[in-house]
Amino acid sequence: MSPKNKQHTESKEMIQEVDRFVDSLSKAAKAKLKMPTEFNKLCFCGMGASAMSGDIIADAALTSWDIPVHVIRSTGIPSWTDELTLIVASSYSGNTRETLMMYEQAKAKGCKIVAMAAGGELRDRCLKDGNTLIVMPGEMQPRSAVGYTIGYLANIIEAAGGPKIRTEMTRMLPALRKYRESIWTRSPDSPAKDIAEKLYGIVPAIYATGSLSSAAIRWKNQINENAKMIAFNGAIPEMNHNEIVGWSECILRSKCRPVFLCEDEAPDPVKRMMNESIDVMRASGVDSVTVRIEGHTGLERSLKAIMLGDYVSLFLAAMNGVDPMEVETIKSFKQRLSALLGRKKPPAPKKKKADA
Repeated sequence: MSPKNKQHTESKEMIQEVDRFVDSLSKAAKAKLKMPTEFNKLCFCGMGASAMSGDIIADAALTSWDIPVHVIRSTGIPSWTDELTLIVASSYSGNTRETLMMYEQAKAKGCKIVAMAAGGELRDRCLKDGNTLIVMPGEMQPRSAVGYTIGYLANIIEAAGGPKIRTEMTRMLPALRKYRESIWTRSPDSPAKDIAEKLYGIVPAIYATGSLSSAAIRWKNQINENAKMIAFNGAIPEMNHNEIVGWSECILRSKCRPVFLCEDEAPDPVKRMMNESIDVMRASGVDSVTVRIEGHTGLERSLKAIMLGDYVSLFLAAMNGVDPMEVETIKSFKQRLSALLGRKKPPAPKKKKADA
């Protein structure tokens, strides 16, 4: 069925949340923060959008800071963390089980801790323990809080004496607002709508290089959650060493479509790798989608790519006739996980008395 013939649905709440991305980014970046400064390692700990936000900021700090920055998506922090490690634990709900487990391990090891949450156990534990707490606004989908998460992480880095990522982000806000108008969901010539129509009814695989690799994760996540579609992501040049074989020979490739997030400002070797990947796809008969992302810095291009992908996912949700707000499967899984991890160890069986 063509997307033009399928009944469309629209979630005004989710559209409004996506529209507020730049405003959320601005509020978080401009907030006054006081951060620990005595540390030599930094870990962003979280899942989903929280972890992806850490990826964005870690990439921005990679070439301009001598302190290693790591993003941890797990139930435990690395063995090398210690009293000189700054742990930033992020969970919008404050109840993400994996993040809470990492928080407790960081506390036990004496790490310096900053927590970001809108409420829940993470907020309560942080207040009780006297650690630095950043409270995010409530009443939105966790994935829609990514503007706040990215803005606060940039703010934390700069407030802790790191690169001026917050300052850079603040300067690009007018450009981001202008870009938002160009991809507005209700615009008849929206590039997001055009991309969505090319991805309707197939499985997208999002590929990117360098500073856009984190944005590719966001595209995948948003298409999963908002449009209720299977989607995958990968990186250039890694995919040229494995996945490209499947794209050129697999009989199921017609059910999938690669999407390449391209940076004209990328180094020449990287651009050549991307262009060669697209050419190989074309020669193999694979119809790919090429998306050009422009911007003066890698961070600006990353943020623009995130914005575009969010709107693509909303158009796909409408084409699929699904509610982008609803994520009952995730809620159900979190409840099961919470019950599983919170379950007490069953008592040992009593020994039988010997027969008299």
